[in-house]
Amino acid sequence: MYPRFKLMTVAKRALHAGATSCCWLVLLLSASGSFAADSPYKGVTLRFLTNANVHQKALATQFENIAKQWGMHVDVRYVTTDQLAKKVVLDYVAGADTWDLVYTGGVQRMYEWYDSGILVDLAPLIKKIGDAKILDWDGFTEGVRRAVKFDGKILGLAVATSDQALAYRKDLFDNAGEKVAFKARFGYDLVPPETYKQFHDVARFFTRKKGEKLAGNVLQNDFYGASSADKNGTFLWHTYENLILAFGVNLYDPTTKKVGLLSPANIAAAKFIQSIVPYLPPDHALMSTAESTNHFVNGDVAMFVEYFDRVVGAVGQTKSIIKPDQVGYTFPPTEPGNPLGRKHAFRSGPAVVGIYGRSKNKEAAYKLLEAAMSTASQIQMMHDTPGYMPTKLVALQQLSKEDPVTEYLVKEGSADICACTDVVVMPYPSILKSSEIGDAISDAISAILTGANVESELAKAQTRVEKSVSTLK
Repeated sequence: MYPRFKLMTVAKRALHAGATSCCWLVLLLSASGSFAADSPYKGVTLRFLTNANVHQKALATQFENIAKQWGMHVDVRYVTTDQLAKKVVLDYVAGADTWDLVYTGGVQRMYEWYDSGILVDLAPLIKKIGDAKILDWDGFTEGVRRAVKFDGKILGLAVATSDQALAYRKDLFDNAGEKVAFKARFGYDLVPPETYKQFHDVARFFTRKKGEKLAGNVLQNDFYGASSADKNGTFLWHTYENLILAFGVNLYDPTTKKVGLLSPANIAAAKFIQSIVPYLPPDHALMSTAESTNHFVNGDVAMFVEYFDRVVGAVGQTKSIIKPDQVGYTFPPTEPGNPLGRKHAFRSGPAVVGIYGRSKNKEAAYKLLEAAMSTASQIQMMHDTPGYMPTKLVALQQLSKEDPVTEYLVKEGSADICACTDVVVMPYPSILKSSEIGDAISDAISAILTGANVESELAKAQTRVEKSVSTLK
């Protein structure tokens, strides 16, 4: 069982009984109940459109709790990711004022929606009606502040942390026999890989056939060194973004408007992803992130790079063959010689909520979002909803005390690494063409994964991306 599930009852009691926890409760009531007696938004109904993931359900519940104290009402509409992307755009184009708060999913869509007027800049609202103590802008981790801030504007608030980690089978890496065999074969110690060369070596080493031994036990099924969500489209594009960042690919230069898919760095990244194929499950080219994660929790894979919250939640389920004490987490690998100097770079996907451009209740919507994002409110959400990962550093530190595995997120926030969002991969304004760019590159990498010539496929992608960005101002 995931440790936080065991800690929830204790943590909730401490929240109400302990001196420190009582302090947080008072702060929460101060933030969310500051209008309780005479709310200027009493009687207002706000509508929130979102996905039904663990973070958004926690936020929706918190919205409802705060709104009740203020005499407001919140209507929450849950839809799928695809439905969300279509509905928000169609409603806005049709002139509908149906929504007040919308979940963008991540930074990529946030920029596209802001450019179209679907999201408003929060900075004027913060200046006009914001409460600096409740918002505590500097209390957000640097990564989530950077994710939503653009040219002096704030395009939304990051409501949950969703950053990646290298998850690995700690029990296998610590096995004495495996450590001896690895050093004899590769000449250095078996440890979680720091570089992509080491990642390749480790993946190769742990790939075994049914009937061979692993950690002294005879395998009943084939075992793989790594796993990867390589289904053509969004999944493969997000997988490859990690390599673009790690290998230091300058995908688009907004000054020169040059596309770098044929650069030495990108050719090296593409050759790496092609080289790792023999050590992946045979269905990797059809796998979503959920399916890739399933291979890991089912005990078929030694390591993979995936969103930390997703892996922690998966290995915490009772149906998971692999249990939490068998898993370790560390930063994704670095590629030495990265021309952009990035260390342990990976795609960061913070969950962002913004205010809908046609909302008639923008001030009320902002105040509700502000209150829900206070440090005390985030601590309340993490206690009430196992799996919710805060965006305030103090809240993350509190979470790590209660559930030590989450200390990874605290370390990541203070380390010299690149937890990079889509806009780092595709500098503005190229991010406005992110869908076209992602499709072009994922098509090329999909072919490369099946053995196609790296340079030829990248040349095709280069042509497509150059055509796409040529219309940018």
